[in-house]
Amino acid sequence: MKIVSLQSVDNRTWFEVGKPILNLMRDDEISVTEIKYNALANKSNPVLIAHTYQVKTSDGHIRVLPADKYIAEWSDGTDRISPDEIGNDIHEFLHGGDK
Repeated sequence: MKIVSLQSVDNRTWFEVGKPILNLMRDDEISVTEIKYNALANKSNPVLIAHTYQVKTSDGHIRVLPADKYIAEWSDGTDRISPDEIGNDIHEFLHGGDK
């Protein structure tokens, strides 16, 4: 399983793998390349703090975020079936119309 997105509990911040993020310091686009969860601290790597998320970006930076302030969406790496963009439910999505 891997994390595909993070959302802050106050809905102000969103990180999604492969999507650009706001960059106020430079004009170029920065995107999220990887999100990991750190359950345990690691003394040999000071970035690995227990119960945090690591958000790696295309510019080489790592953002360390507290796990209790973010909600993660996990994926097992297989294709997932999801409703279409206008909010139709799974039955309509699979069967092409009304129930």
